[in-house]
Amino acid sequence: MPSIRTALMFAILFTALVRLGPTHAAPAFEQGHPGCAGITYETPQTPECDAVMAAQPDPDVTPVPFDLGVIAGQDFIYFDADEVPLYNMPDGKVLETFPAGRSSYVHVLQTSGDWAEIRYGRWASLDNAHFAEPSTFTGVTINHMDMPFAWTIYDGCASLTPGGPRNCQQSGSFQRYDLMNIYATVTVGEWDWHLVGPGQWIEQTNLSIVYLTPPRVFSWHWVGVSTYEQNLVAYEGERPVMATLVSTGNLDEDKWRTDPGVWEVDLLWEVGPMEGAAGSDAFYALDEVPYHMYFNWREALHGVYWHDNFGYYWSHGCVNLSVSDAKWLWDNWIILDTRVYVYDEKRS
Repeated sequence: MPSIRTALMFAILFTALVRLGPTHAAPAFEQGHPGCAGITYETPQTPECDAVMAAQPDPDVTPVPFDLGVIAGQDFIYFDADEVPLYNMPDGKVLETFPAGRSSYVHVLQTSGDWAEIRYGRWASLDNAHFAEPSTFTGVTINHMDMPFAWTIYDGCASLTPGGPRNCQQSGSFQRYDLMNIYATVTVGEWDWHLVGPGQWIEQTNLSIVYLTPPRVFSWHWVGVSTYEQNLVAYEGERPVMATLVSTGNLDEDKWRTDPGVWEVDLLWEVGPMEGAAGSDAFYALDEVPYHMYFNWREALHGVYWHDNFGYYWSHGCVNLSVSDAKWLWDNWIILDTRVYVYDEKRS
């Protein structure tokens, strides 16, 4: 899908460039590793911190396995058309018109040449169709954590010093979804700059950070969803167990934001359709959405097979996860009444 992918990546880059970060400094115990406490703007390198980076070059985590679960082996398509004629068979007789569009994905029951059966006894031409490509991104389970870690949310170059110019040649480059430790933090003006490797500083606006301490503490299993960091952490009491990037409600309209607060999961549905915003330009209809975990009436944690925009505001209020991450939560963490704490950048 070259055209739609190009548009999506342009939107991602634009969002990244305008994404605002918090103007407060992180608490001292959240700014990095204790061995890097001597790092400052004037002293961006110390032997003690160099030793920490050499000993712990990467976060001590294990990737969540890629697993499409209940939708494995299935195909989904959207159409570059507002309406699509449906036939009784390939090259057959038109029976009705199907309301389509780029926000509607349909489950392919079977294909025959350039035709797909998308409803029983209803066939559509694949001429204007595009197949979904589920994201291969997965979060991580946390083995041990004594400093924050983060994902980069767009491609870029690191800087040699906090607040310095990007320097791909000397400090190196990074790619979207790269995972890295945060060894130290220095505030330059209103922005935090994070030391992620020897001579590698990245501004906070390109990172989704997982902190050592939870925003609140609840008993047993619960999840915290940061709408600023665009990430989710599964906790057992105070202990972070699993973390991943998410996409929460689009901020263009208030009605689409993911509501902050403490909620409880009140409905579980392994796979089924989702639709909303009927009669408006924002209408969407999605077949076979995997792993619905509803926590606030219309809002749910669930897997998505139709985009790869994790780390950005994107949804109609739900918390979008890769299918693999949604399956992990479904299999290992979420049951009825599990608490979901949605919070903003104030970590309050």
